[in-house]
Parts: sequence; C-alpha cells; structure tokens
Amino acid sequence: MLVRSSNQSDTDLVNTLTRSIAAPSRGLPLLNSSARRLLVLVATLMFVGCSMTVPAEKVYGTYVASYPFGTETITLNRDGTFVQSVVIGPEQPATVRGAWEFDSGDSRATFHGFMIVTDGFDHVRTDWRVVAKGLVSLDIEEHWFRVVMGSASTYPYIKQ
Repeated sequence: MLVRSSNQSDTDLVNTLTRSIAAPSRGLPLLNSSARRLLVLVATLMFVGCSMTVPAEKVYGTYVASYPFGTETITLNRDGTFVQSVVIGPEQPATVRGAWEFDSGDSRATFHGFMIVTDGFDHVRTDWRVVAKGLVSLDIEEHWFRVVMGSASTYPYIKQ
C-alpha cells in the first residue's frame, strides 16, 4: 500500500506508484504494459482532478450548501467581505455580512461574523440565526475541477 506523505508532491507519488508497478516485489507478478499504462493514467487523472490547495483567484465567488431542511449561500467578495444568506423551510430567511480572509498556504478561509447552521450532528441548530463569536475557518479545495469549501462536512459548500 502506498501512503502519501504531507510533503510529497503529486509527481513524486505517481513516480513511486509507477516504480512499484514496474518492479516485482514480494513475489507479485508484473502487470503487462497496457495495464501499467492504464493504472498510471488513472492515478494521474485522480491527482489532476483533486487539489488540496486552490489559488486565490479561484476562491472568490458564490458557494451553496444544500441541506435537507434548507439552503445556505455564501458570497466571497474580492474586497475581503462576505454575505451569508440562510433559508430554513418556511422560516424568515436570515442574511449577515462580515469579513473574511484567505490563507493560500493552508487553503483556508477564515470568517468574522458567521452564522453556524448545523449542530455537528447534521441537524439545524435552534440558534442558527445567531452570529458566532470568534472565528470560523473552512478548508477550500478543488475536487474534480469544482471548488469546494468545508469538504469534510456532510453538506459542503459548492462553488457556483
């Protein structure tokens, strides 16, 4: 099994994968040339389609999280402000404005003045209209050519 270390580049991992396929180890039979090429192609496409870091230019824009109970929309503006709108069933929608910043090294957005909609168990919070004190930080990644914020969440924000 190959495990990717945090400082290993995509190219290094593909090269390691190619070497492990090309050379016999522990008595495993060699894959034929076509199978080797196909496996390398699939591995390369996986790495090209998914990226742990996103350039700042791709971060700006509108993101939507769709819940079974409603929808949340966040617009990240270039001037460091954001607008968050939440619609929960028949209730009156709520909208807040705040500030945000992007750390390109960690590919994370940090928000000041953010409503937290879910309770950690994928249910709507009773106080979802309340702006959280402190900071809220969400990862921003590219998954299959789509920019996603909060990718580990059950209901991630998908860039529109």
